Amino acid sequence: MDALIVLAHPEPQSYTAALARTAAEALAADGWNVVLDDLAAEGFRPDAGWHDVLEEPSGPLQVMAAQGRAAAGGGFAPDVAREIGRLQACDLLITAFPLWWFGPPALLKGWFDRVLANGVGYSDHPFTEGPLKGRRALAIVTTAGDEAGYYGPEGRAGDLRALLNPVLHGTFAYCAFDVLDPYVVYEADGPDDAVRERGLADLRTRLQGIGTEAPIATRPLRAQ
Repeated sequence: MDALIVLAHPEPQSYTAALARTAAEALAADGWNVVLDDLAAEGFRPDAGWHDVLEEPSGPLQVMAAQGRAAAGGGFAPDVAREIGRLQACDLLITAFPLWWFGPPALLKGWFDRVLANGVGYSDHPFTEGPLKGRRALAIVTTAGDEAGYYGPEGRAGDLRALLNPVLHGTFAYCAFDVLDPYVVYEADGPDDAVRERGLADLRTRLQGIGTEAPIATRPLRAQ
């Protein structure tokens, strides 16, 4: 089994990076072939554009159309092609990121924009069919707030599952992944080292059964 861990944090000594490395070590110890994809270390640029494809610019850029032509044989630029190759080889995709401004950092959003391309990440039948159908996807998330008072259903920031809906439903499920329950470490940058140590240990335990863990149901958000 092959796993791709996409780390989206600019600081290699961050706790998010520690979680990504722990996930890589745990999966490798369990027999997985693991690629740890540190986007910041590799200089991955988050902005989509004509630079994503080998096609010469011709008029205004329509990203979906350009990606579709590249997927059909026109070719992607080397940095995008490298990421697509890693994605297509994996059985399990893990994204490790901090929650910034109620969503993933620009690095990860840009990876979604450029790599989960038309014809690569999704097809004409999103949510039910697509090139990535049958693969599994897990989000590892760090956040400063606490679980109940800040990110609970009645929390000041809102329910964390709702905040993660653009990733879980609008990205993973849209691409027909089997979406796994996100792994969240709350109060990750607080004063308590025990919180972070427990987060690493619990992640190792969680990943022991990740190959057979039942996916969750995702759904679109509705107006209240």
